Amino acid sequence: MASSGRRPINAPPGSPQAAGVPWLGLSILLVLVLILGAFVAYFFFDVGKDDETGSPAEVAGVETGATGQAVVAGHANGPLGFPSTATRNTTRIAGSDPVDISMAAALAAYPTSGPGSPPAAVTVVDSNDWQSGVAAATLTALPIGAPILLAPSGTLSATGMDTLAQLNPLGSPDTGENKVFTVGQVAPPSGYDVERIAGGDPAEIAAAVAEEKAKLVDGPPDAFVVVSSDAPEYASPAATWAARSGDVVLYTNKDDVPKATLDVIKDKANKGVPIFVLGPSDVVSSKALKRLDKAGSTVERVGGDDPASAAVELVRYSSGLFGWNLNVPGHGYVLARTDRPMDVVAATALSTGGTWAALLLTDSSDKLPQVVEDYLLDVKPGYTTDPTQAIFSHGWVIGDDSIISVDEQARFDDALELEIVETASTG
Repeated sequence: MASSGRRPINAPPGSPQAAGVPWLGLSILLVLVLILGAFVAYFFFDVGKDDETGSPAEVAGVETGATGQAVVAGHANGPLGFPSTATRNTTRIAGSDPVDISMAAALAAYPTSGPGSPPAAVTVVDSNDWQSGVAAATLTALPIGAPILLAPSGTLSATGMDTLAQLNPLGSPDTGENKVFTVGQVAPPSGYDVERIAGGDPAEIAAAVAEEKAKLVDGPPDAFVVVSSDAPEYASPAATWAARSGDVVLYTNKDDVPKATLDVIKDKANKGVPIFVLGPSDVVSSKALKRLDKAGSTVERVGGDDPASAAVELVRYSSGLFGWNLNVPGHGYVLARTDRPMDVVAATALSTGGTWAALLLTDSSDKLPQVVEDYLLDVKPGYTTDPTQAIFSHGWVIGDDSIISVDEQARFDDALELEIVETASTG
């Protein structure tokens, strides 16, 4: 068949394409072959890979987090629990169970790992028995120095036994060589020399603690602290003070004073020991005060309109050797809830050393009581020129952030914070 005379539209006359050879198609095919060759060379012969193993090079220091997003190595854990764990001026024991809080507080007070000195003894109290716990707090004070561990249903848990072993109480002449005291209905932990202190009711248990304490220290206390056995929100500050001072806690009813309490006060060995009653008259009546006054030495009331203000009253109070007398800047505090007395008992070890923390109470999970804030602002530490030479305050927050929120903790922190004092020269 005769040629049509046509040529490709891009072939000039006289070129090979003019003779009908498909050069455009061949060029495209060649490009595809080259791409295929590069693919085979990379994946089968490691041509162009960055390391000696032939693995694709990775970007150093980049990991994939749980969300699937790239995370720079060393920055995968966020703010590490802060500010809840601690702020400038606060440290939180973040537990919801007083049993756990007691173990944490004991180990904070006696960090026996490394060069830390173990306590001479440990006191074990039922985790549901706040009356025994408040009375037992006097045993945590020096010279006995037996921090409290709480026992669920009266028996130390496996973790509690591990903590007891870690604390490693050695006994001493001040503890009667006992390594463990149990107060109330508590099973004695095996493998330890145990002194059991018990009674039929809170007043009898407290009286038994008073007797044991007098035997160990060979003398009376500096003061008796009398509290209601029915109002833990007003009684719990006595535990913190007893841990600080070694004063003995006794119990009363609203109007009637139990015989066990009166017997301790009437004991000739306790003649002249002053009596301090915590709480307002609707908790411990004037009638009860008269009975106490008749049985013993002088009686004074440390009152308060509510639990938070009553705790502040005790923090400010001073009469002879009794009372915190914290009316100037630079002190330690424990902040706990009014409705969680076992948290207070659990934290008593924090008041036996370190900053010797005094108890402040809050009735809210998210707002610092005004009476507490006003007190802290009144004793707020300050400086004029050099903050490093100033005195400081510190606060322990007891419970996780469902018990005391981070917002409340931050307000607590701010009230404790060192502040510049403006004078004529600085202002």
